[in-house]
Amino acid sequence: MSLLEVRKLEKIYGSRGGNRTAALQGVSFAVEEGEYTAIMGESGSGKTTLLSLLAALDKPTAGEVLLEGQSLSAIPGRRLSAFRRDHLGFVFQDCSLLDTFSLGDNIILPLVLAKQPFEEMSRRLLPLAQLLGIEGLLNKYPWEVSGGQKQRAAAARALITRPSLLLADEPTGALDSRSAGELLDVFQKENEKGQTILMVTHSVQAASRASRVLFLRDGKLAAELRRRPGEDFYQQVADSLAALGKGGRKSA
Repeated sequence: MSLLEVRKLEKIYGSRGGNRTAALQGVSFAVEEGEYTAIMGESGSGKTTLLSLLAALDKPTAGEVLLEGQSLSAIPGRRLSAFRRDHLGFVFQDCSLLDTFSLGDNIILPLVLAKQPFEEMSRRLLPLAQLLGIEGLLNKYPWEVSGGQKQRAAAARALITRPSLLLADEPTGALDSRSAGELLDVFQKENEKGQTILMVTHSVQAASRASRVLFLRDGKLAAELRRRPGEDFYQQVADSLAALGKGGRKSA
């Protein structure tokens, strides 16, 4: 059984009597445990809508999303927040850190909400901070550190719960090339240790770090690429993106 299954997912906005827009149309794919998948597509292709549905922040018009065999649509609303906290990790483009909390407190916040013992929080915090190179910044506040350092703190907050699935939404979009590379290095190391990652990105550089890239076009799954040993995956991703921009369809 796949860790994540997306089955004939559709999302339509608008009323029956008015204008209706199909953001997603019959999207199906699966993500295996330990896989690193990137999703690409032009603005308006449905990437953001898809991520919202995978994160259980919205419900599909048709189809379903299953995480570890459980349908997200079947989870009662009162349990959704706890389910997201226990099973999903999130890294957003804008970091979404609380300015009144130190970096350390921001990172352990999900464990506080889950009522984990303080000893467990401390045991998890330092190794993650060391991995991300922010162990000396844990007492600093978000406004006292750089954008790259804030994003690494956000990544630590997402990883500290040891989520079944890490969802990243344009995680390098606001970073310079060096900071982006450092964050992607962390994602790669975590994936090599078994962390399943699904990342939405416009960046060919970011997508080429994944083992598989899914391309959306006009709300449909238009192409798929898988990394093969010895091949230039960066160029393959760039070529596929260019072909889709011209209306082509490619699968490899």
